Order: sequence, then structure tokens, then C-alpha cells
Amino acid sequence: MQKLPTGAYRCIKRTGKFPVAVCRRDQLGLESLGKTSEKEPDRENNEESRALPWYLQVQTPSQEPKSISERQRLPDLPPEPPPLLQPMLQHISVDLGLDDLYLLDLRDLDPPPALGANLLMVIGTARSEKHLHVSADRLCRWLRTTHRLTPYADGLLGRGELRLKLKRKNRRARMLNSVGASDSSNTDDGIRTGWVCVNIGMVEDGRESPLKAVELKDDNYVGFGGEISGVKVVVQMLTEEKREELDLETLWSQALARYTRRKDRILKGQVEEAATSDHLGPPLGFNASSSTLSLGP
Repeated sequence: MQKLPTGAYRCIKRTGKFPVAVCRRDQLGLESLGKTSEKEPDRENNEESRALPWYLQVQTPSQEPKSISERQRLPDLPPEPPPLLQPMLQHISVDLGLDDLYLLDLRDLDPPPALGANLLMVIGTARSEKHLHVSADRLCRWLRTTHRLTPYADGLLGRGELRLKLKRKNRRARMLNSVGASDSSNTDDGIRTGWVCVNIGMVEDGRESPLKAVELKDDNYVGFGGEISGVKVVVQMLTEEKREELDLETLWSQALARYTRRKDRILKGQVEEAATSDHLGPPLGFNASSSTLSLGP
């Protein structure tokens, strides 16, 4: 029980009432006691989290993980797609297990990409470095055996090449350990690529190519070039970290948006120019029947 000061006893004996200052002080003491009792569980939780090792601590994810159906959903096909596109997307998603497929239709992009004109690009996410190389290798084998195509996978490490690189890396680590040093640099060792570009090449297109050469009736014309038939298909396989770093979807979507705005601006200028010429009419002294311009009366 709390001991009252002597002044409080005198105040009670003289007035018969409890002093207000003592009541307020007791009230503040109870509030501070309640606050400390509320802080104690938080302090205990922090101490418990510090006592746990790092591999047992649960961190709340910054983004909610997608469901399996959302990750394996096939993208919508573009208008007049090539016949190979639908079975290839099905094979990449179901048989190879790549997630978050994204399709970019770059057939109308002008100037064309560095990979070639009349291009269709597919982007997919692999679940690990090993899954990335195995999926790229199996896709190339499937295209060769099933569709008789000759794809080229840039960044793919073959079995013999991967074994050779690992042997060289282990030899380098043994040499550094023999002299008492360690390779702590975060340089690219050529093993963790994180990105494989499978260039399938030209396949049959589902529409007439807009880049056909103009048929010239003049036999005396000297030049080069020819009709461009088919569409080029490229599959970009990346790990999740590499895909977030490069962000190819945003890069090519912005390029398509800029091309669309420029095309609309040019068409709008042509329409305004045609409307202005129609409004002004033929020049003064123009004879429509003879299609000549009269300079005198």
C-alpha cells in the first residue's frame, strides 16, 4: 500500500477531503504502469525474434504470391497468329513448366527490332538456373523433332560445357585456397546466366506479311531484296530475378506505344492535308477538261 505524505494527512484532518494532487499523481502512476505492461509483450516478441536463427525467422512477402492457375495461364493470341504459336505455348507452359508467359506482337513495329522484322516474342519465367537450361534444351529438341526446325539457343550451357566450366571453377578455387586467398568477388562466372534466348527462326505466318517487296514492272530497275515471307519467333527464358532486372515487357510495350502514337500522328496530318486541299479547290485558271493551266484570257 502506498504511503501518503504528511501534508496529505493534515489536509484530510483539516478539510475531510482527499487532496487532488495526490489523486492525480496516483492516476498518472496507474497509466504509466498500464503503458509499461503493454510494451512488455512487444519487447518480449522482439527478444524472441532476435533469439531465433535467421533461417527460422519468417519474413512477410512484399507481394502476395500468385496462384498456380494465374502463373500457368496462357496469354491471348494475336490476330491471325502463326499455326505453331498455340501448340508451342501449350508445350512451354504444361510440359516445360515455365510460368507467367507473356506474348509481344512486334510484327508491325517500325523500325524493326535487332532480332529481325516481323517478330513475335514470348517471355517466360524459369523456377531455377537448372530449370532454365533444361527447359531451353528440351524446347530446342521438341522443335527439331516435331516441327523440323533449326532453333538456336543463345546463353544455353550444354552438358559438356557446364561440366567443363565447373571443373575450371573448382580448379581456380583450389589454387586460391593453396595461397590462403578466397574468391569473394561477385563477378559473372559464366555458369549462372539467368537468361536464355531461343531463336526459333522463320515460321509460317497466319497473315500476309506487311513487308512484302513491291512488284516492279520496269525491267530496267536495278536493286536488291525480295519478298519477306513468314514470321520470326523468339522465346526469352529468364529466372525471376533476371526478369525483374531486365523488365523486357515494359521495354517493348513502350516501344510499341511510341510507334502507335507516331503512326496516328502521321495519319492525322495526312487527313488534315487532304481536307485542306479539298477545301481550297483547283488553282485559278485550271481547265478540268484539258487538265491544263491557262495563263491568259
